[in-house]
Amino acid sequence: MEEYSSHPRSLKTTLTTIVVVLIITVIGYGTISVFLFPATTFVAPITITVTKGEPLTALSDDLFQKGLISSKRLFEATLITLGGEHAIAEGEYYFDQPVGILSLATRFSGQQFGITRSKVTFPEGFSRSDMAIRLKQVLPAFDQTTFLTLTKDKEGYLFPDTYHFFPHANAQSVATLLEETFTTKTASLKEDARSEGKDWSDIVIMASIIEREAGENDREIVSGILWKRLSQGIPLQADATIRYVTGSEGSVTKSELAIDSPYNSYKYKGLPPTPICNPGLKALTAALTPQQSTYWYYLHDKSGQIHYASTYKEHQANINKYLK
Repeated sequence: MEEYSSHPRSLKTTLTTIVVVLIITVIGYGTISVFLFPATTFVAPITITVTKGEPLTALSDDLFQKGLISSKRLFEATLITLGGEHAIAEGEYYFDQPVGILSLATRFSGQQFGITRSKVTFPEGFSRSDMAIRLKQVLPAFDQTTFLTLTKDKEGYLFPDTYHFFPHANAQSVATLLEETFTTKTASLKEDARSEGKDWSDIVIMASIIEREAGENDREIVSGILWKRLSQGIPLQADATIRYVTGSEGSVTKSELAIDSPYNSYKYKGLPPTPICNPGLKALTAALTPQQSTYWYYLHDKSGQIHYASTYKEHQANINKYLK
């Protein structure tokens, strides 16, 4: 468990002093023990979980029911005075020893969890399955099956980023956070798409393909090629869409090209029915701002380098040169 900060801010120190003086003056010295010392029923260690949007009265009732405080009103008044009524962050607050109302209120108002959170990084292009595996690696008790069930229709809309989760984070809270982060981070891009009359779901699907098909310097060009092929009714022929079905790596085989799936962009025209991964902001931006070029084709050589072609003849020459 991590130690929470013991360096009081000047404002909090002043407010705390005011609280103590007011209580002593108005209520009397008898309250000091209730204010500063733990309730006799406070048994540690204990973890208190605060849910998102939980009202102060619900928190004080929970603390009272579990024996951490002996006065709900005093706790609420203290927390409000410390400015924490609307600043209590959701999460798990760990107490390894009994503390009084003042210490409790300070911990909650200062979002001092007292517990180490686990760092989890999801790279751009991770699928829901990739995310579930990574979560299980970092959080041994994490329920992968529930997470995959909850995110069944959320592929593409779970933002890839670095997060810090509490040890007992459940599938619902994680899925909600990833989706809410996507909504927040992509709000301006979604508005740009709307203002340009573009379908946001199509942008996300295209971005997911670009994320898996193109590197840092090729996203906009690949975006231009794919949108151009789409507009002309030409199959996208993106290997990444087939790999989403097969889970394979490397070059797509002839047998895989024959797979009868709406995700087989060699066999079926148009975009696949859903995103094939969770794209980052750069891929989403590229999908929204494609770069026009004379190219209609591209391929990756064995080292991952991309090669473009304006005609099928040039593309065939690239195949013979780089893939055979």
